[in-house]
Amino acid sequence: MFNSILDQAFEQYVLDRVDDILSIAGVADVKYRQVMKEAGSVLAKLVEIARELEEQRPELLQLVMKYEAATTMESGLATEIVYREGVRDSCRIRQEVADFMQKQIHYPSNY
Repeated sequence: MFNSILDQAFEQYVLDRVDDILSIAGVADVKYRQVMKEAGSVLAKLVEIARELEEQRPELLQLVMKYEAATTMESGLATEIVYREGVRDSCRIRQEVADFMQKQIHYPSNY
Protein backbone atom coordinates (compact mmCIF):
# COMPACT_ATOMS: atom_id res chain seq x y z
CA MET A 1 0.00 0.00 0.00
CA PHE A 2 2.80 2.42 0.87
CA ASN A 3 4.48 1.71 -2.49
CA SER A 4 1.20 2.43 -4.26
CA ILE A 5 0.92 5.78 -2.50
CA LEU A 6 4.52 6.61 -3.40
CA ASP A 7 3.95 5.56 -7.01
CA GLN A 8 0.90 7.82 -7.26
CA ALA A 9 2.75 10.72 -5.67
CA PHE A 10 5.70 10.23 -8.03
CA GLU A 11 3.36 10.03 -11.05
CA GLN A 12 1.75 13.32 -10.04
CA TYR A 13 5.14 14.90 -9.35
CA VAL A 14 6.39 13.91 -12.82
CA LEU A 15 3.29 15.32 -14.51
CA ASP A 16 3.47 18.56 -12.53
CA ARG A 17 7.21 18.96 -13.06
CA VAL A 18 7.04 18.28 -16.80
CA ASP A 19 4.23 20.83 -17.08
CA ASP A 20 6.32 23.36 -15.13
CA ILE A 21 9.39 22.75 -17.27
CA LEU A 22 7.46 23.16 -20.51
CA SER A 23 5.76 26.31 -19.23
CA ILE A 24 9.12 27.81 -18.32
CA ALA A 25 10.61 26.70 -21.64
CA GLY A 26 7.73 28.36 -23.48
CA VAL A 27 8.74 31.66 -21.91
CA ALA A 28 12.49 31.40 -21.44
CA ASP A 29 13.77 29.18 -24.26
CA VAL A 30 13.81 31.05 -27.57
CA LYS A 31 14.40 27.94 -29.68
CA TYR A 32 11.55 26.02 -28.03
CA ARG A 33 9.23 29.00 -28.35
CA GLN A 34 10.11 29.31 -32.06
CA VAL A 35 9.48 25.61 -32.71
CA MET A 36 6.14 25.80 -30.92
CA LYS A 37 5.20 28.87 -32.97
CA GLU A 38 6.14 27.11 -36.21
CA ALA A 39 4.20 23.98 -35.22
CA GLY A 40 1.15 26.11 -34.44
CA SER A 41 1.47 27.87 -37.77
CA VAL A 42 1.71 24.58 -39.69
CA LEU A 43 -1.32 23.20 -37.85
CA ALA A 44 -3.32 26.35 -38.58
CA LYS A 45 -2.43 26.06 -42.28
CA LEU A 46 -3.44 22.37 -42.32
CA VAL A 47 -6.79 23.20 -40.70
CA GLU A 48 -7.34 26.01 -43.19
CA ILE A 49 -6.65 23.70 -46.14
CA ALA A 50 -8.83 20.95 -44.64
CA ARG A 51 -11.72 23.41 -44.27
CA GLU A 52 -11.29 24.57 -47.87
CA LEU A 53 -11.42 20.95 -49.04
CA GLU A 54 -14.21 19.92 -46.67
CA GLU A 55 -16.78 19.36 -49.41
CA GLN A 56 -14.43 17.20 -51.47
CA ARG A 57 -12.78 15.39 -48.54
CA PRO A 58 -14.98 15.68 -45.41
CA GLU A 59 -12.73 13.31 -43.44
CA LEU A 60 -9.65 15.51 -43.89
CA LEU A 61 -10.40 17.98 -41.08
CA GLN A 62 -11.08 15.16 -38.61
CA LEU A 63 -7.88 13.47 -39.71
CA VAL A 64 -5.86 16.66 -39.15
CA MET A 65 -7.39 17.06 -35.68
CA LYS A 66 -6.72 13.42 -34.79
CA TYR A 67 -3.14 13.77 -36.00
CA GLU A 68 -2.63 16.90 -33.89
CA ALA A 69 -4.02 15.15 -30.81
CA ALA A 70 -1.84 12.08 -31.43
CA THR A 71 1.35 14.10 -31.90
CA THR A 72 0.58 16.13 -28.78
CA MET A 73 0.09 12.91 -26.79
CA GLU A 74 3.26 11.40 -28.23
CA SER A 75 5.26 14.49 -27.40
CA GLY A 76 3.91 14.58 -23.86
CA LEU A 77 4.69 10.91 -23.28
CA ALA A 78 8.18 11.31 -24.72
CA THR A 79 8.79 14.24 -22.40
CA GLU A 80 7.64 12.22 -19.39
CA ILE A 81 9.85 9.27 -20.36
CA VAL A 82 12.88 11.52 -20.74
CA TYR A 83 12.21 13.19 -17.39
CA ARG A 84 11.85 9.82 -15.64
CA GLU A 85 15.12 8.64 -17.15
CA GLY A 86 16.77 11.84 -15.97
CA VAL A 87 15.59 11.13 -12.43
CA ARG A 88 16.91 7.56 -12.69
CA ASP A 89 20.20 8.82 -14.11
CA SER A 90 20.62 11.33 -11.29
CA CYS A 91 20.09 8.59 -8.70
CA ARG A 92 22.55 6.27 -10.46
CA ILE A 93 25.16 9.02 -10.85
CA ARG A 94 24.77 10.05 -7.22
CA GLN A 95 25.34 6.42 -6.18
CA GLU A 96 28.38 6.11 -8.43
CA VAL A 97 29.89 9.30 -6.99
CA ALA A 98 29.20 8.06 -3.44
CA ASP A 99 30.84 4.71 -4.27
CA PHE A 100 33.86 6.49 -5.75
CA MET A 101 34.19 8.74 -2.72
CA GLN A 102 33.90 5.75 -0.40
CA LYS A 103 36.74 4.01 -2.27
CA GLN A 104 38.86 7.16 -2.00
CA ILE A 105 38.41 7.18 1.76
CA HIS A 106 39.45 3.54 2.07
CA TYR A 107 42.22 3.63 -0.51
CA PRO A 108 43.81 7.10 -0.48
CA SER A 109 46.27 7.77 -3.26
CA ASN A 110 49.89 8.63 -2.52
CA TYR A 111 50.34 12.30 -3.35
